[in-house]
Amino acid sequence: MKITTYIIRFLLALLFIWAGTEKLFLPFDPTEFQTEIVKTDPLFSEFYKLLYDAGYLYFVGVFQFLCGILMVFKRTYLLGSIMFVPLILCLLMTHVFFSQNWLFILFDSVTFCMNLFIIILHATELKATFLKSQDGWI
Repeated sequence: MKITTYIIRFLLALLFIWAGTEKLFLPFDPTEFQTEIVKTDPLFSEFYKLLYDAGYLYFVGVFQFLCGILMVFKRTYLLGSIMFVPLILCLLMTHVFFSQNWLFILFDSVTFCMNLFIIILHATELKATFLKSQDGWI
């Protein structure tokens, strides 16, 4: 199980460090971007350009890079994995509702399942941390 966890951590770290670096440092060319995604709804490229123009993609890039770095270290990979949940769900829902490209949806679903695998391995620890018993409701 440890080897599987290491492999998943390495793949997620590599993927998201690259994705974050790409969003932060590589120039965005809408014409090249549109030719790469042939079977994608044109609304997605408009949405992506809007996110880029607003500067939101820089926030996403920083978040992807940070989570990827956290996945590298043994002490922080569970935190990185928890932080990945809203990020990957947001990416998945963007492709479900905007791009509607089944390859992107499949890829995001696989990354979500890999991340969920890591979280499930630590379910008892997380339950003890987040669902502590209390004396009352408040």
